[in-house]
Amino acid sequence: MSFWVKRIRLKTGEVVTEKELGRDANFSKETAPVVGDEITVSCRGRKFQARVIWGNWPGHDAWAGHEAKRPVDPVVPLRVEEI
Repeated sequence: MSFWVKRIRLKTGEVVTEKELGRDANFSKETAPVVGDEITVSCRGRKFQARVIWGNWPGHDAWAGHEAKRPVDPVVPLRVEEI
């Protein structure tokens, strides 16, 4: 299950959305991290550590009970905050 960081809350409090980040930025085919995990993201020409604050909840399968509708390779949208 791949993931895409769609929103980044910077230390300044500003929120950078997918409109500025672009579709290819912060997309990975690796297993999606869960809320609380730290990952490296790119934003405005720099890379930094960020904590996942929304998107992939530990122990929760968003597709449970809806297996017939599950995409072949679902992309988990994530929101992170700069740390």
